Amino acid sequence: MTNLKPLAAVIEPRSPLAGTLAEVLHARGFEVVVASTHAGAARLVAAQDKVDFLIAAVPAPGEDHSGAYLEEARNKNPGLAVVVMLSDPNESTDGAPATAVRLVKPFDMRQLSQAIDEATGQV
Repeated sequence: MTNLKPLAAVIEPRSPLAGTLAEVLHARGFEVVVASTHAGAARLVAAQDKVDFLIAAVPAPGEDHSGAYLEEARNKNPGLAVVVMLSDPNESTDGAPATAVRLVKPFDMRQLSQAIDEATGQV
């Protein structure tokens, strides 16, 4: 399946935050899929040719790094723009691409916008 718009995947267990992230990405021209887990995101994007942007809670509740979609996404989508959201600034992001932008929760809209810009090379 070919996307007319670039595709963004949001992995965030809290619905209000996931909804806000999706709205921000829609406003930037992305088609957005939202999942509460990394496994759920992997299922949602399986039929897509390419994922262009990923913003993910790391680790997602109930999942460990070994099952994270980050590594799978990186392998299937070289050049993928990634923002990882961390509740703990010292959390490991070993499964994320080296170019992933770290965003520590809680964050405001300005910080979110800066992280998206940095990840997509619009800085």
